[in-house]
Amino acid sequence: MNRERMKDAIETERLVLFPYTRENLALFNTDLPRFEAEYGVRYQGEELDDLLRGFLRQLEDEIAADPEHYLFFTEFLIVLKDSSRVIGSVDFKCVPRDGATEVGYGMNPAFEGNGYMTEALTALLDFGRKNGVRTVLADTRRDNVRSQNVLRRCGFRFLREEENLWWEKDLRDPPVPDGG
Repeated sequence: MNRERMKDAIETERLVLFPYTRENLALFNTDLPRFEAEYGVRYQGEELDDLLRGFLRQLEDEIAADPEHYLFFTEFLIVLKDSSRVIGSVDFKCVPRDGATEVGYGMNPAFEGNGYMTEALTALLDFGRKNGVRTVLADTRRDNVRSQNVLRRCGFRFLREEENLWWEKDLRDPPVPDGG
């Protein structure tokens, strides 16, 4: 893994959260093998279907339009330190408004059940807390019990039920010991 090239990365015990910048995302979108070679990673994250590819192309434009705040709406790739494999992503969905934002995440199902997403989300929340975020929202499908468990382990509380289930975490609360 080429850590020197991973601008604004967040490290945990087992992971590196590596944010897309406009430049590295443009490379990812146009030449994934070259991206992997330059950053010393192997992409095994979420399936790169048409929906995700479209989102990533749009994200390039959004980063270009607001480079000062990109860390609050870009994707952070979740990279395993021991194998340099990209296994998923975690992100804030928008620049905080009045200290509030929303999170999202996804992972290759082959890597679920190892606590990686809880570790990644905990690190992202800590980054947010240090950068003025006070409240974080998240939504899950009703049937996505794994995602709901991640949120609970990270100290989120159930907020309301609409089409999806909504969760909230006040980052001013004391941290949850050992991820909950």
